[in-house]
Amino acid sequence: MRSRGFTLIELLVVIAIIAILAAILFPVFARAREKARQTSCTSNLKQYALAALMYAQDYDERMVPRYYRYDPAVAGGPNWCDNLLVPYTKNLQLRNCPSTNAKSYGYNLDYLNWQPLANILSPSETVMICDVKMCANAGANPSWSVSVHKPSDLGSPLPVPATDEDANPCPGDPNDCARARGVHNGGCNIAFVDGHVKWMKTGSFYYSQNPTDKWFDRN
Repeated sequence: MRSRGFTLIELLVVIAIIAILAAILFPVFARAREKARQTSCTSNLKQYALAALMYAQDYDERMVPRYYRYDPAVAGGPNWCDNLLVPYTKNLQLRNCPSTNAKSYGYNLDYLNWQPLANILSPSETVMICDVKMCANAGANPSWSVSVHKPSDLGSPLPVPATDEDANPCPGDPNDCARARGVHNGGCNIAFVDGHVKWMKTGSFYYSQNPTDKWFDRN
């Protein structure tokens, strides 16, 4: 007795079922993988937040500056993630978000740069560090920044862009103005000044807020 093989129709049905299952499951797997990366990113930011608070205790309760300039007339200098917090974290790998494999964390430069802790009235509601998009550098080329600019630098009210989740700069943004980025399943990891880390949609803390810099100012 000969064994019966698959007919062409049966084979096509099986392939169609597999394709449907793959279309359903692949996005689920992608979200699960990104969730794992988000968790690793949360750990990075938690270590940075604690390091920044230890830095403040060692420097007259002042928040870490974005840059420490030996000569104020010289631009740039040692910055918070590459240099100033390394003695506390002992780990340069923290600079890279697992979802970007790049130095894509931005410090709240405008409101926290070398500020006394006593000036920060709502530390649990003030952004210290968060995921950022690329921005155009002085040469108008896309690059990563180690700071995140306050929303009012970009407009008021500031709508959520269609490109919120990708790394590319938003068209029309000024040079060297990095935005927060919804890189983790449409949201952003944020380390606050009190040391806690939270995932939030960018629309909930960066865009269309009243006042515009609600989560960035020191009030």
